[in-house]
Amino acid sequence: MKSVALVTEYNPFHNGHLYHAQKSKSITEAEVSVAIMSGNFVMRGQPAIYNKFTRTQMALTAVDLVIELPAYSAISAGQYFAETAVQVADYLNVNHLSFGSESGDINAFLSLAQEMNKVEDSPQFSEKSKEGKSYPRIISELISDHSLLSSPNNTLGISYVRAIQKWAPTIQPWTITREQSAHHDDLISNFAFASGTSIRKSIQTGDDQWKKVVPESAQTLYEARQVSIEDTFTYIKYAILSQDVQTLEQIHLMSEGLEHRLVHLINEATSFEHLMKLIKSKRYTYTHIQRLLMNILLNFKQQDKPSTIEAVRVLGMTQKGQQYLKYLKNSFPERNYITQVNKQNAHYFTNEIHATQIYNFLSNNTATDFNTPVIRV
Repeated sequence: MKSVALVTEYNPFHNGHLYHAQKSKSITEAEVSVAIMSGNFVMRGQPAIYNKFTRTQMALTAVDLVIELPAYSAISAGQYFAETAVQVADYLNVNHLSFGSESGDINAFLSLAQEMNKVEDSPQFSEKSKEGKSYPRIISELISDHSLLSSPNNTLGISYVRAIQKWAPTIQPWTITREQSAHHDDLISNFAFASGTSIRKSIQTGDDQWKKVVPESAQTLYEARQVSIEDTFTYIKYAILSQDVQTLEQIHLMSEGLEHRLVHLINEATSFEHLMKLIKSKRYTYTHIQRLLMNILLNFKQQDKPSTIEAVRVLGMTQKGQQYLKYLKNSFPERNYITQVNKQNAHYFTNEIHATQIYNFLSNNTATDFNTPVIRV
């Protein structure tokens, strides 16, 4: 069965995601679509507005198989996020990987990826690294045209293409132009498409604007319990106050003595937003700080970083997805495609199980990795 992978978060699922799923299947002529989806915490460094089981149900209105992206990767920076997603796609033996971008020109991504590979092997790159310059600055100075890197989805797209070249060269990358709404737009101004940011804002402020840009088939699922980033503050404050700086230093993404700054400022903070403002500096973006705080919340340490994909968690599937899963199990009997977490296989998903437990503290949800079997549609 010809297959296409979509790296997703569906936070929450909306018309733009439906368009991406349908268009990806069409241009690749794939029989089955596979969403590799962030679980209960997402790349921007926040809890997903709905838990991964509800978002899986949303996803199955458009895709055939939903696989959980490992939690450690889901709240990491773009390169590691993309590399893990591509490795999962390769584990699932997909033929294509399709991502949304502002550009929509896959040849531009392939050309830039090739140029970046050459630049990284050049003496000039080594010299500038020794001078202490950051990677983005070096690339901007050495790449002839870096305009493709000026928008967030394009930047992530380059990471996907380079990860495919490195880890899974048999996968063919595709890109689809994002329609009309910008990634960080916070207001719904279009009658068909809107950003996840604006939809979450609409939901959390209690207006009905989000209904214009969400497939009708998924709208009842929006009644599920919600979580906001402010819900994490008390737990993060406790996590920082209950650990010494030596322990905090080991947290994933902690660097350059930021643990000292956190310990020094945490007692002043009165909310998550206030904490962000206290910590923010020119050295760190808000997104980086949010990811770091989520890693503190989840107690993900640098040594917890998975080295390989040893198993994947199947969150949901349609009948066609079930057929594809059967094909995978027959073709790769040595691989672990898990549809039900239990005591025997739980060691593969330690981080994901822990993330679900923490998410449930925030949301008062009771659905766990053990009591929620694969969702079938």
